[in-house]
Amino acid sequence: MGMLGVYMLADEATIKRLSNEDDLFEAVEEYGDQETTIAYDIDKMWDGLHFLLTGVTAQEPIEGNLLSEAVVGTDVFECEDFIAYTNPNHIKEIVDALTEVDIEALTGKMNISSFRKAKIYPNIWMKKDDELLKAELKKEFLNLKSFYENALNSQTGVLVSIY
Repeated sequence: MGMLGVYMLADEATIKRLSNEDDLFEAVEEYGDQETTIAYDIDKMWDGLHFLLTGVTAQEPIEGNLLSEAVVGTDVFECEDFIAYTNPNHIKEIVDALTEVDIEALTGKMNISSFRKAKIYPNIWMKKDDELLKAELKKEFLNLKSFYENALNSQTGVLVSIY
């Protein structure tokens, strides 16, 4: 199945409740399954998007880098799986940073072989799929940007789970 990335709108009260659960993984899974939870599933493209935006794998998040934080969140929970949260008061900065990205220029100059050399997850970075991968990264970037804009308009934070 692989490691999938899911972003969920969550207010601070929800985060506090989830973080007090004995099994954070299970609590986040249940929260994500609720009909009222607004979520965005980036599937397996989280690492590729992080690499496109920052030049490094998401497994090496860049603290204080808003584009890195857009993909992996700001506050990582202590647990076996990757679960993080970005507080509502930090969402506008992330939206502003995403708005400044020229995704056409970024994907236009992107070199697929650099993804392969950096061992970006998953192992799909092949030259024959170059244009298809660029289009998929562009689509996922626009979806993520829209999701963060929704968080800003809703005045909520973003819960990130990658596992």
